[in-house]
Amino acid sequence: MEDFSRYKRKSLIITGLGTFMGTLDASIINVSLPTISRDLGTTISMVGWVILSYSIAVFSLLMLFGALSEKKGFYFSYKYGYLIFLLGSVLCGLSINIYMLIISRVIQGVGAALLISIGPALITRSFPASERGRGLSVISMLVYAGLMLGPPMGGFLIALGGWRWIFFVNVPVSILGVYFTIRYIRNIPAIEPGKKIGAPGSISLSLGLLALMFALLMFSRGILDTAYSSGILLFSIILFGFFFYFENNPKTQLIGVSIFKNRHFIFAGGAMLLIFIALIAVTILMPFYLEQVKMYRPEQVGLFLMITPVCGFFLAPAAGYLSDKFRASLIATLGAAIMIIGYYFIRQLNAQTSLTGIILPLVLIGTGMAIFSTPNTSSIMGSVTKYQLGSASGILATLRTLGITLGAGFAIGIFSYYKKMYIQDGMAEAKAFIKAYNSVYDITIFVLLLAVLFSLVRGNTKKSKPGLES
Repeated sequence: MEDFSRYKRKSLIITGLGTFMGTLDASIINVSLPTISRDLGTTISMVGWVILSYSIAVFSLLMLFGALSEKKGFYFSYKYGYLIFLLGSVLCGLSINIYMLIISRVIQGVGAALLISIGPALITRSFPASERGRGLSVISMLVYAGLMLGPPMGGFLIALGGWRWIFFVNVPVSILGVYFTIRYIRNIPAIEPGKKIGAPGSISLSLGLLALMFALLMFSRGILDTAYSSGILLFSIILFGFFFYFENNPKTQLIGVSIFKNRHFIFAGGAMLLIFIALIAVTILMPFYLEQVKMYRPEQVGLFLMITPVCGFFLAPAAGYLSDKFRASLIATLGAAIMIIGYYFIRQLNAQTSLTGIILPLVLIGTGMAIFSTPNTSSIMGSVTKYQLGSASGILATLRTLGITLGAGFAIGIFSYYKKMYIQDGMAEAKAFIKAYNSVYDITIFVLLLAVLFSLVRGNTKKSKPGLES
């Protein structure tokens, strides 16, 4: 068997650059939305599609591109991923109206999907099993770094040269990514060059995911009523049914059904989905609590929101090291349990909570997330064969994005429902806010308990089964 360990540092550079750029771009855009709205003369709801169009493009293509990377190779995916992302970034910066900007963001999202879908697969392919956790921990650190630096960098660039520079800053990074890809991983062979990409399965899956995400996003924003949302959800379920039908046929399959028979993969992936559903509830609701209840200014809120990714940035290497030395599934379960403690404390927040009382749960959540993420990804990627690496990587990226989407809809929907109910019962608005806020976290704690259960029952994978063998 060919030894790919000589590519491990080069793989880290290329994968890390793409990961950092993707997370930075996702977090840097939020601070620019009011400025874009004013400059292009559009509404807040319309400018929201600057984010939605990018997310939908990424979400609907991740699994397809994960399978495509197995056939075409990492070099193909990274080279064209960086080039398409570069094109989209330039077009975003040159946009003369909101419609051009939205279309350009779709192009940018296609490039981002190519980059995001294959990162764990490349690291797993090039790192030996005994070092896989440390390799993946570097990627986790760069995810947190991108989330940390995005908001302050976005504010700086807007003040310095305007919102367009938020997109133009991607240009030199993308060019660097293309250069490193051509120089460093050109000779890494494709995992399965003879693989057939099932067009019917890939189309039904992409359209199904697109319909699901669209229905959830529109319903959570009150754009579609229950009847229309239910109809789109039913259409999505039918498309998923077609996907599994095509997956049972070797002539039309995209990734095959064998990976879904892998108990470790299913339960560990399910745990990750639940963790991200819970995590986004804090990301969505905490700013409202800090501004409307504690009366902090937006720039102060930004500092609070940096606490969780800062913890992740510094603790990810230790988590990766531990996952290489001990059972990764146990380390991941410990991380999820620590998150439950953090959510217990965050559920106690009220108008009288001290500064320490706010910071402590955010630290615990960031610590738990860091301890969970890298070992969980490492154990998942170690549970599949080398021919499933691209597909597994794409599925994980899809689950992560789905968790974020479901978490946002869940947090907003549950909070709005309970707040309205409490106000109708005669409760003062400030008190109704806190009660509804706490109700969301009551449910979130239950979601995390399910994540712990999923993580425990996944079983174990041996160190000798590193996703490199057939």
